[in-house]
Formats: sequence, structure tokens, C-alpha cells
Amino acid sequence: MAKVMVMTDRVAGIPRELAEEYQINVIPAAHIIFDGQDYIEGVTLSVTEAYQLIKKDPDKFTTSALNPGYFLEEYQKLSQKSPDILHIVLSSALSANFKTANLAAETLKKESPKTNLRVFDAKTVAGAQGLIVLAAARAAAQGKSLDEVVKAAEKAREKTKGLMMLDTLRYVYRTGRMSKLASRMAALFNIKPINRVNEDGTLDFVDKVRNREAGYQKLVDLIKADAESNSLHFMIMHAAAPEMAERFSNLLRQSFDCQRILISEYSPVMGYGAGPGAIFVGYHPDIEF
Repeated sequence: MAKVMVMTDRVAGIPRELAEEYQINVIPAAHIIFDGQDYIEGVTLSVTEAYQLIKKDPDKFTTSALNPGYFLEEYQKLSQKSPDILHIVLSSALSANFKTANLAAETLKKESPKTNLRVFDAKTVAGAQGLIVLAAARAAAQGKSLDEVVKAAEKAREKTKGLMMLDTLRYVYRTGRMSKLASRMAALFNIKPINRVNEDGTLDFVDKVRNREAGYQKLVDLIKADAESNSLHFMIMHAAAPEMAERFSNLLRQSFDCQRILISEYSPVMGYGAGPGAIFVGYHPDIEF
């Protein structure tokens, strides 16, 4: 067993087999509420079912934040396996989970002073967050100390980038960046915006395209312009669009020396604002620990 237990949320999109291989504890990022019914992603509601609900009636689909007690219970469970825990949380600029996790950490410190817990802000989401988590988990699997695993996560965060393409603007009003009427009007023009995760952990608009193929190529061009190397690790996440993810992964293989490409589902906790068909890609070069 690894000396350090690594924990993250479902927004990171860690595939189940890798979570089991590296003993990564994956928890929900929020409660999902549809028409008054409370669900837990991956437990009482699958990702596919969640996107079906979003398509059915996006106005009835909302999320509810986890409370500190939920995090505390998870920390207590992990502390039975190891006194050293690293919790990698989705961007604090996009979620209150980082603050909530720290409140739980303060309580844990009082109750269990021998437990060493670090709450780490990924400052990104989705596939980029997932790559950071996997880098930390690999370091933990090598028997690294908590400080060393944190350094691995920091180095991965520094090297990891993330890009996102929306397939439609129909759902973007859920983020508060556009009115419902404006988003519906924009969707009629088939505009597909491309955003980049910046250093603060928020999304910046980069460009827009009118069709998917142009979007895939624009993503490739942006990666080429931004990446340190042609040899890269990728993690693609899709919002109920596996065929789009597969098409994009094929283009990446043609364009780069791909060390690894992981494909996972984009959490509806974030995807309810991006909408079905969204594609997110995280990437980084090899990282030396």
C-alpha cells in the first residue's frame, strides 16, 4: 500500500481502473438535484443518466455543495489506512470545495492530530485536474513521502494545460455568463467557443469555430503553440459525446508523439453549464519526480 493516500473529486474524471490501481479515493464534487430529487453522481445517478436529464430540462437540473462533514468522514476513513493524505480539489476559482475541504481539515487536525492532511488546489478542472491527480498518485505508489507527493502535484500543476470546446452555447446561461435568450440565439448560429484554463483556475475565451472538425484542428494548433514538447500525455473528457472524443483522440495521435491518451466522461456537475457535446483536453509532457 502507498504511504500517502490520494483523494480527489469526480470532476477529475479518473477512470475506475486507474483509481483502483493507484488507490485513489474519488468522491462526488457536489450533489445533483433534478426536479427536487437529490442524486449522487456515480452512485445513485450515472453520468449518462445525468446528461439525459440535462437534455430533458436543463432548468430543473442544479447542483448543491457538499458540507464539511462529508469531507471529514472521508478523511477519517482514509486515516485508517494511512496517516498521510493528499486531497486534490478542483479549481477554487470555480467551486467552494477547496474552502469547504479546509474547514473539514481544521476539524480533523483537532480530532486526529497525528493525521497529516494536505488540501491541494488543482487550479484547473477535468482532464487537466485528472493528469495532476495521476501524477501525484504515481509518486505515492513509488513510496514517496507526503512532501514529495505534494511536490509532484505542484510540478504537474505547473506543466499541465487545459482547453475546452463547447458544442453549443444553448446551456451556457447556466454559468451566468450569458442570458438564456442570448445563449439560445447564439446556439442558432452554431458557434462553438474554445476556452483555456488560465493560471488562476478560471476559463478564458480563446477563439470560436463553426464546425467540429475546425474545432478539433484549432485545439491541435493551440496545443502545438503552447506545449513545451511534441511528446505529450493527454486526458480527453467528453460530455455525453464518446464518438467526438474518439475522433479527437485519433487526430491527436496523428499530430503528436502521444505517450498516453486517456478518455473519460466530463462530470455533469461541471457539464450542466457546458452542455452535451463539450470536449475538454488536458495535456502535459513527461514529468520527472
